[in-house]
Amino acid sequence: MYWNAFVMAYAIVAAVSDALWGKIPRTLTVLALIAGLAFHAYAGGARELGSAALAAFIAFGIGLTLFRVGAIGGGDVKLITALGALLGFWPWLHAMRLAVFVAGAIALIQVLRRRAVLQTLRNIVELLRNLARRGLMAHDVINVNNRSMIRAPFGVAVALGTLLSMVAHL
Repeated sequence: MYWNAFVMAYAIVAAVSDALWGKIPRTLTVLALIAGLAFHAYAGGARELGSAALAAFIAFGIGLTLFRVGAIGGGDVKLITALGALLGFWPWLHAMRLAVFVAGAIALIQVLRRRAVLQTLRNIVELLRNLARRGLMAHDVINVNNRSMIRAPFGVAVALGTLLSMVAHL
């Protein structure tokens, strides 16, 4: 129970940091990664440690790929990696599925609110063209680093997905 409260608090702190400052501090994510692996080694032995390490490894691979294509920032990569270590494989996978849906809902709300549906569809086509031409390389203009694009802090979606997943499994 205390571990769940710790993980939920971590997710909330990361989300607030991402929402307010657009950054998730490296210290926060590295300490969470270490704490998650240590907890699972202590509480569940080799099997749980393996689950946490696998989740962190897969999260890092997926996150790095999304970072390379300009879809998420470096703090987001570290956040989903740390959550892999904190949650273990199956809980992490469930939380990330929910996070993707939350991120999509946030993005849709922002696009509709700014009346940018046609421009967003054009951007999607351009991103697909870029993917076909350049492979897994970020688009020069349509990417997470372009402050003029409609942006949403992915850390908030990840935190909400994690919280929803954990509450559903209490």
